[in-house]
Amino acid sequence: MAHPWNISRAVLAACLATAAGCGGGTDVTSLPAAAPTPAAVYGISQSNIEIAAALYQDSSRTPAGFYADPPPPGESSVATYHVKNSDVSAGVTADFELCTDDFNQALTWSEDAAGTGAGYASLVGNSTTTHYFEFDRLSPGTPQTYIRQRVYLCSYLDRSDTVVGVDPGPAGILNQRPISAGELGQLSEYLWRFTSWNNYGNAVLVSEPDPVAGGMTHTLVVASLVANGAGAGCDRVDVVAWQHAVDATTGALTRTLSTLWSFNAQQVGTTAASCGT
Repeated sequence: MAHPWNISRAVLAACLATAAGCGGGTDVTSLPAAAPTPAAVYGISQSNIEIAAALYQDSSRTPAGFYADPPPPGESSVATYHVKNSDVSAGVTADFELCTDDFNQALTWSEDAAGTGAGYASLVGNSTTTHYFEFDRLSPGTPQTYIRQRVYLCSYLDRSDTVVGVDPGPAGILNQRPISAGELGQLSEYLWRFTSWNNYGNAVLVSEPDPVAGGMTHTLVVASLVANGAGAGCDRVDVVAWQHAVDATTGALTRTLSTLWSFNAQQVGTTAASCGT
């Protein structure tokens, strides 16, 4: 006969093997799984330090396949912008980008905008796409800057309800039909080019239909460096989700901005290192 102590030890071992307490308690197999991290939700494989290093090096601001808007052949210094109400009218209280389906109206706005500032920028060409009218100009002075003025076609996008540079809020009315997830993604990436994120210290980590909200919401996950103004100590990196959602029936666009996570880093030589907590 087995010794009673040996029986008790065998029972205890069996209990441990099944990950359950024999006198009651919680079965760990019934516990809910941990919520996925934002990085996992959006498929971000880079570590915090790898993200910070990319920001410091400014090696690439967008992922592969991101919308491209290259300068014309032979032009190295190019400024591109959409004509706003404040470019053609004085005393406006809120900036928004203009739209029209009338070429002559767009040209008039282009001429008005070209006459503001340091001097008149000469018209050297124009073109029309399915999305906008473009007027190409050369700035006065030396060296000259190649300027691409654009005016949205209202039949594509009406941004009159959209205050420039303000998140969250309305983002316009997408009038092109049919509305698709691909069209929404292209528009989101195009609009990014005219934000402050298209500068040093910022990078798009992911551009995709939102994995939670679905195809009528597109998310850009952007990492942004907030440098320590004193020039010493830790910098902060904010990783944010910039989202555009569209109503498939009306075309109404809305944009939201939320912080996914933040961390500290510092530049060491040409790379990045952890800093603080």
